Amino acid sequence: MSHSTLSPRAQTHRFLLDHAFYPVAACTAFCAAMLAGRYAVSGTRHYGFLAWNLFLAWLPYLLSLWAVSLRRAAPDARGPWRVVGLMWLLFLPNAPYIVTDFLHLLRERPFPILYDLTLIFAFAWTGLLLGLVSMKLMQEQVAESRGRLVGWAFVIAASGLTGVGIYVGRVLRWNSWHVITRPDRIFDTFADALADPFSRIGALAHVAIFAGLVLLCYVSLIGLRRGRED
Repeated sequence: MSHSTLSPRAQTHRFLLDHAFYPVAACTAFCAAMLAGRYAVSGTRHYGFLAWNLFLAWLPYLLSLWAVSLRRAAPDARGPWRVVGLMWLLFLPNAPYIVTDFLHLLRERPFPILYDLTLIFAFAWTGLLLGLVSMKLMQEQVAESRGRLVGWAFVIAASGLTGVGIYVGRVLRWNSWHVITRPDRIFDTFADALADPFSRIGALAHVAIFAGLVLLCYVSLIGLRRGRED
């Protein structure tokens, strides 16, 4: 049965099913339950920032769904989905960024460490999964438009920019919206880095590690999917 013969409700269900909405929604619900359990037992709001970080991680996934919908509605109209794609790229680092929140385990908390470890892992995994699924969806749009080779070049470039985004978010404490609110500061920082890159070996190493991790996780996810299809 083709999608066009399905009811609107069934079409929505099929769209969400095809784009991994239900797994990421289930992971998000588990994260919410873990965080609520910690609140109930400890009576404190430690790790409440994880909820905000996970909300930001959902943005690139939702933007990728929007891009897919735009291409389906108007396959020949490249402008709209490309604009959404730029917005997706801007928010993409927020998804794997939660992996760096393991740093908060270094602070002493009067709470079982294994619970907090599992809590952060659940949020980090969900954020990473949201980012990887959204990257897959965007790669498919690029590959359909420009070819498979360009699609993989897009993945590599997006992974590299994600590495930069994670570094500037964790170390320099910038947010995605600073691209709009403080573009002069961002430009000056990157101009200085390009002028003397060898003075920032540590920063380059961090960016390379983060980018490599994202790319490795993505390739692993794609490999598992292809193995299942085969």
